[in-house]
Amino acid sequence: MSRLQLKFKSIAQIVGSDGLSVIVLTDLGEEKGLSVVCDKAMTDQLSLRLALNEQRYQLLPEVLVSMLLSEGNIDDYELMVYDVADGQYKVSLMNKLTLALRPIRMSDAVLLSLISSIPLYIDEGLMMRQSSPYRPESDGIHIPINTLETHRLNEELEKAIGEENYRLASFIHKELQRREKK
Repeated sequence: MSRLQLKFKSIAQIVGSDGLSVIVLTDLGEEKGLSVVCDKAMTDQLSLRLALNEQRYQLLPEVLVSMLLSEGNIDDYELMVYDVADGQYKVSLMNKLTLALRPIRMSDAVLLSLISSIPLYIDEGLMMRQSSPYRPESDGIHIPINTLETHRLNEELEKAIGEENYRLASFIHKELQRREKK
């Protein structure tokens, strides 16, 4: 399996949402961008780290990472994005020595990688399907429809129909049907 390492680029709030934000990740060459929707709680957590707030070293994730570092080597771990199912990226935290795997939410994986320097990888084929060309000066962000939760897709379907955007409604409807078949 071929894989690419991801790096955190930015986080931006989705205008008109109830506190949702989009995390932007890129490959190391910054050619491809991957968008990940996260909730307000994770937006707040990432924002704390980006503000370089000195109190962050007393927060639970940082304390646990420092404990791991004192008892072992952070290089023994990696994060791997391997699939998308039911509107969620599937990610595992792996201990490379024991090969133990633990599932982790994508947004939590981004936070863990950001505070610990544990590398975050993605299956190359998945990256090619889910990403778009990365343009740092762009006004918009591409969010793959298959990464939205089902209840959000239903909301967007109603909105698209109300706005008579039948092309978008058709795409959303097809994604919902695909999920129902699983």
